[in-house]
Amino acid sequence: MDTRTLVRERLRRSRDWSAAIDELEKELEASGSKPEQSERLFELAALVEDLIPERDRALGLYQRAWKLHPDNLKALSRAREVYGEIGRFEMVAKLGEMELRSPAAPTNLAGIVGEAMLDSGQREKAIPILQRALEISPDSIRVKDALAAASYDSEFWTDEFERLTDEAERFDEPTAVRMLVRAARILRIEAPEDERLEQLLVRILTKDIDEPSTNFLYETLLAGTNRWDELEAHHRRRAERAPDHGTKIEALRMFALEWVQRFKDRDRGARFFDAALRATASNGAVPMRSVVAAFMLLRQVQGERGEWSQLLDIAEALLDRPTEISGEDNLYIAIQAGQVALEKCNDLARARKFFATAAGIEPQHPTVTEFVSSVGLGDQRAMAASACAGVATAITHAIASPTNVGRAALPEGVRS
Repeated sequence: MDTRTLVRERLRRSRDWSAAIDELEKELEASGSKPEQSERLFELAALVEDLIPERDRALGLYQRAWKLHPDNLKALSRAREVYGEIGRFEMVAKLGEMELRSPAAPTNLAGIVGEAMLDSGQREKAIPILQRALEISPDSIRVKDALAAASYDSEFWTDEFERLTDEAERFDEPTAVRMLVRAARILRIEAPEDERLEQLLVRILTKDIDEPSTNFLYETLLAGTNRWDELEAHHRRRAERAPDHGTKIEALRMFALEWVQRFKDRDRGARFFDAALRATASNGAVPMRSVVAAFMLLRQVQGERGEWSQLLDIAEALLDRPTEISGEDNLYIAIQAGQVALEKCNDLARARKFFATAAGIEPQHPTVTEFVSSVGLGDQRAMAASACAGVATAITHAIASPTNVGRAALPEGVRS
């Protein structure tokens, strides 16, 4: 049995998904060759990304998979990518350096690592890496700009900074942005406390709100001065300016993960997950990754506040508007919501509705069978039966499709 099938079946029958993952981790690492163990842990880590809001668990699994079999470079690559997604550029640089030792490293990696080093303040280390990147990709504008920003004469940095900021507006907007980013990088290295840095970053973001290096520097600046409300507002602006609904959902999801992992703020992370789930439910054609992780965090945070009704509203919206969410994800949401409705809200009708949905997905789940035997589904059984054909078709598609069991089934390499 392959890892994806094993995980799917285990989760479908498990009361506690976190405990099931613990057991699977031990089992997958207990047999087979080192390459086989490494591959299994890699697939488990990809799944864990979408089940647990904190990225530490997945990152640990990726790095263990790589250490078991260093030729499994995709495990190290994915760990680096996850760090990049949550704005940990110093870790992107650290893991990327290790990855560059392999002849199988992707051709664009030197540029990624060089920029991460530069933006996290490692100017001297960045220069040879960026020079290597330029040899590989001599036409890369990003590499050229990063190398220029790292190679200025420190004795005359103010002259270079002023030249770039003064002349930028004479050029078209993309060129002006490039010049201003270069100036911001220089100022960050030479005078990080200079008040002109924030002014310059805001100037760039007015022209290009998604410029990656500028956003990292701006987020770092706001976080360093505990200006959390301003940072949250900036993230919301970026999400609202997304070009389409799917991009907006992904932006909200990524900001949620960044708040949870990089800034250690579960409450703000939950707010972004809440917005992402509501946006997903409002448009059933647009799927969202990490639905279980999002719902898990909301259950924790909203539960601590006693905001159970809001949680159930989100669950109903997700389950009533079927999307490309997998059967396992829907099962988790339905069971969790059913338990909340019964135990926290004393709402039997709502509980029966959720458990009827769960029974349509996995009637033998122990929590479902206990509810049915002790409480019963009442009229919900007939309602569920009337929708059985449609639900069965959707779930069969979800199970059969390799894109629906977490992210473990995505193509090897970059999973984004």
